[in-house]
Amino acid sequence: MSLWRSTIFRLLMLYALVFAGSVLSLVWINYWNSANYTATQADNNISWQFEYFEELPRNLLLGQIDARIKAKMRQPVNFYGVFAADGQYLAGDIARRPAGVEPDGKGVWFRPQLTPSTIERPEYMRTRATRLPDGGVLVIARDVDEMTRLRAYMLGGIAWSGAIALLGGLGFGILCSAVQLRRIKEMRRLTHLIAQGNLDTRLPERGGDELAWLSQIVNHMLDEISRLMNEVKSACDGIAHDLRTPLIHIRSLLARIEPGALKDEDAERLQHAARETDDVLARFSAMLRISEIEALHRRAQFSDTQMHVLCQHVGELYTPVAAARNVELQLDLQPVLPVRADYPLLFEALVNIVDNAIKFASQEGKVVIAVRQCAEGPRITVRDAGPGIPAGERQAVLQRFYRSERTRDTPGSGLGLSVVQAVAHLHEFRLTLEDARPGTRVVLDCWPERERRGL
Repeated sequence: MSLWRSTIFRLLMLYALVFAGSVLSLVWINYWNSANYTATQADNNISWQFEYFEELPRNLLLGQIDARIKAKMRQPVNFYGVFAADGQYLAGDIARRPAGVEPDGKGVWFRPQLTPSTIERPEYMRTRATRLPDGGVLVIARDVDEMTRLRAYMLGGIAWSGAIALLGGLGFGILCSAVQLRRIKEMRRLTHLIAQGNLDTRLPERGGDELAWLSQIVNHMLDEISRLMNEVKSACDGIAHDLRTPLIHIRSLLARIEPGALKDEDAERLQHAARETDDVLARFSAMLRISEIEALHRRAQFSDTQMHVLCQHVGELYTPVAAARNVELQLDLQPVLPVRADYPLLFEALVNIVDNAIKFASQEGKVVIAVRQCAEGPRITVRDAGPGIPAGERQAVLQRFYRSERTRDTPGSGLGLSVVQAVAHLHEFRLTLEDARPGTRVVLDCWPERERRGL
């Protein structure tokens, strides 16, 4: 599970986007308010000067403007321009009447053309014009660079503060998400163990958040499932064990009866009853064996096992059995790397697979046992040329007592593949049934399922 797929991280990113949008909105509102404030203050100052200069006659007006220009400090704030009605320059440090500034209109953000002798040339200026009583035009431009720079500093401070808060929040959120992801990965690992049959495993309940509450719910559910499964398992095992004893007694009694003392029909019925009793005993033994395998301590008896050697021993054991049934048993074994496994259990599982393959192989057919080394580990395949298993029944035949309609007349308990499935489940191996066209191919991937899932 990557960080990008975490719900916590997605919520964090959504919060970050909302936060970034809020910061941008705040910056824009502050920018708009500060710009309006700067323009309003500049316009009010210019309006006050207009009122003063409009009361002066032409000669005094020009003299006042020249005096103000000469008396300016090194960094002037106001710039003046007096123009005749026809636009002719009369006085001031604004060299040309701005065409975009209408007399007696609103102030505009405009930087007029200044005289060559003007040293300071501000970048941002608020300019207004007014019509004088004699028809001339007075233009005043106010330097707002300082206020603009102050506004830029303020906006920059807000932007940097927002960026720092955003990055800090993201960093802290990523850290929190990483911590939660570690907890989720641990829960995922433990749930995988539970799915493999280790029902004694429980999820950690540390912390008081939603994950802890979920762990408590799951653990309570596991307690109930374990209790119910143990009750069912104990009942089934008890029934199988209790019925096995009287069946053994019945079988012993049947064996003591002399067939020669009976009529031919009675002797045949006696043999049939003995066979049926043996079949029931075999089924009870298989049920108890499956329960025994499922109750084993995991990896307690595991050791390095070479699968090609194991298959070689199974092949040597079943070669005479196959020959007696007129079936060719072929071995295609390649040396493979050893894996950690329980040798006797895997031997028992392969015996069940090969026995089924020979049983359902056609007369003069062929059964092939093959071992190959895959990237993850060894792979064992057993292929026969029998009737095959329909695609819809390939999972059902792994269940206890299931018999396909095609093979109901064939002797057997329907528990052989269940034993194989229990052994594969114990080792965390994968057992699959495939169509061999004709026949069935049983594939046993001898590497842990968690490696296949990337856990």
